[in-house]
Amino acid sequence: MTNDLPFQHKTPASAPGSPTIAAPIPQSLSQAIRLPTLDRMFLLSLCMASVGFFVVSYMISLDDPEYFSRQAIAALPVSAVDPINTGAIVDVPTAMPAPQIVRVKPPFPADFQIVMVFDSEAILATSEELWRVKVGSVVPGLGEILTIEERGTGGMVKAKQATLETAAR
Repeated sequence: MTNDLPFQHKTPASAPGSPTIAAPIPQSLSQAIRLPTLDRMFLLSLCMASVGFFVVSYMISLDDPEYFSRQAIAALPVSAVDPINTGAIVDVPTAMPAPQIVRVKPPFPADFQIVMVFDSEAILATSEELWRVKVGSVVPGLGEILTIEERGTGGMVKAKQATLETAAR
């Protein structure tokens, strides 16, 4: 058997005198990968479809940035969508219940201390509660707050029923 191929490979099972298997060395990559025409057409159409899809998606998102978000939300079942938008205020028909403060005894003016006075506000305390007050606030045991004065070492809070002052230190 004559062999005009430049590369010859003997199989491991070949013995002297057995035929050799010859395979040509490809000259270029295009010669190594020869696809049938139908396969090349399929790959080309797949590439074109992919590029076309991404170009169309990009153009839609440039024209209307919220398009795909709206489509995704519209496809969700109604029960999966939160009816309250973030940051939105919903009209509540009645006021929300607030906890009731139950005091053992009503506070008296002597029960209060000034914790701090700043700008035109003050923080007042009893043994059980804290109040942040400003002029016009109504505090049980003191009544309406009339004036708040800031002084060097503390301050003064004048109410309808009493006047509180910080002790000099």
